Amino acid sequence: MKDKLKIVIENPKRTYKSFEIENDPIWKGYPLTGVIYPFNYGYIEGYKSEDNQDLDVFLGSGDLNGYIKVWRCDVPIETKCVVDVSQDEWDEIVKTFSPIIKEKVLFNNDSDLESFLLKYKSEK
Repeated sequence: MKDKLKIVIENPKRTYKSFEIENDPIWKGYPLTGVIYPFNYGYIEGYKSEDNQDLDVFLGSGDLNGYIKVWRCDVPIETKCVVDVSQDEWDEIVKTFSPIIKEKVLFNNDSDLESFLLKYKSEK
């Protein structure tokens, strides 16, 4: 199934993404101002997260899959899929996003990933 996913990389490995929205009081005091991604980051077309945008994805260089759920100021929770990361990459994701992580799960096998993704499949 993973090979059939349409993954679009918005932030290639080692790029910076700011989480600050200038003059927007809702983001004042948010615990992360931005991150440098130690892995590729983007989204999976055809799958929607709680913010009604494409499901975000961390794409790594290993064979672990899972997800994290993070707190955001504009939505109570947002799910981010984790695909093909190494243990070191998983540890880095958890470390980087720890101030806002509400849940983190590594799957036991690829069928767990497939079941998880079905919950986020867009109606088209």
